[in-house]
Amino acid sequence: MRLAVPTSRPLSRLTETRLLFWVAAITVTGFFTVALALGQGLDGNAFIVPTAFLVIAFVVHAALAMRGLRGDQIMLPVSLGLTGIGLIVIYRVTAGTDAASLLTLQLAWFVVAMAAFLLPLFVPRDLSLLSRYKYTWMTFGLLLLVATVVRGEEINGARIWFRLGPLSFTPWELVKIVLVVFLAAYLDEYREVIASRRGIWRVLPPPPYLVPIVAMAFAAMFILAFEKDIGATLVFFGIFLAMLYLGTGRATYVVAGVAILIPAAYVVYRLYAHVQLRVEMWQNPWQDALGSGYQILHGLFSLGNGGLLGAGLGAGDPQSIPVVWSDFVFAAFAEETGFIGALALLAMYLVLLYRGFSIAIAAPTTFLQLLAAGLTFVIGMQTLVIVAGNAKLIPLTGITLPFVAYGGSSLVTNFLSIGLLLRISAESRT
Repeated sequence: MRLAVPTSRPLSRLTETRLLFWVAAITVTGFFTVALALGQGLDGNAFIVPTAFLVIAFVVHAALAMRGLRGDQIMLPVSLGLTGIGLIVIYRVTAGTDAASLLTLQLAWFVVAMAAFLLPLFVPRDLSLLSRYKYTWMTFGLLLLVATVVRGEEINGARIWFRLGPLSFTPWELVKIVLVVFLAAYLDEYREVIASRRGIWRVLPPPPYLVPIVAMAFAAMFILAFEKDIGATLVFFGIFLAMLYLGTGRATYVVAGVAILIPAAYVVYRLYAHVQLRVEMWQNPWQDALGSGYQILHGLFSLGNGGLLGAGLGAGDPQSIPVVWSDFVFAAFAEETGFIGALALLAMYLVLLYRGFSIAIAAPTTFLQLLAAGLTFVIGMQTLVIVAGNAKLIPLTGITLPFVAYGGSSLVTNFLSIGLLLRISAESRT
């Protein structure tokens, strides 16, 4: 069995080291600037949180170097940079409020996220294990979603949360990775048949090969729709269409998927009152400016007030947006760093996408290519959906901005994705 992660001598990761020092500079400067601007002084959070964050980051970096990992050296620093920015924004919008504890909770989730990141890099088993047990993984994911229906907690109209003491997490975040693994493995095995035109009307492949992949994916989406989590359902549908296209190269699947999506979206709209409310507030938030439209309007005010260079860290008013640390963290950052800061943030995501798809292209097997491309697509799609929602281009979906927004389960699964991508990158170089 080939080991993709070398265990011999330590390997210098100088590019990663240099970039981490930039992450440290940005994080420390951001925290201190916010603390001084808010008149907090160098309080505990302004000192302890960035210090702990950076110590953990450099320890993880050292672990990769000692392990002799020959993988990508850009993705981890960029992901950590986004996380550092997220911690700064959470500190900014919660300092001195009842939500101040969210900062330490996010730091605690970051520790878990780093463990999830290291998991695929330190397990000395070939990633083909994921492909071999594809049905087991997908069954586990479906059972996890069903458990959420039975024992989950409903918040803001959607029953998607599990709560353990002060911590709550959303199981669908993990299941989206499971779905990518299943689709990558299935398409790797039956790629030629599914891409063929020998089945129904010479348009679709033979049903015995198409039904399992459609059944598994749509079962997950049906459960999520039943939980009233429309944002997650949209992400899963996007994953399904993207993976089908990547695996077969046939645009027919995308066209058919969009044709199914339109009437399905209308049915969901008619079924769920909270979806109707979100759409109505998206169309005209002024009709209830002090109620349901308040969040959207103040998010737009924040984006507009930022101008070109922003109000400055600690000088804006993003804390006036309800649940800003989760739903409108992009708008909050844009208000205080301006159009230039928002572009810089989006550029960091573009770097992640570029590196992720580059890893996919260089991967040694079809399964790893599809897996890397799927994981990268998920990060890109979530970023696009939440940024578009903040800008009022589409209705809000409840999806969080990867690495930046408050949300433990999102942070953990996103770093697990980065860990898998680095593992695939390492396999490409051995």
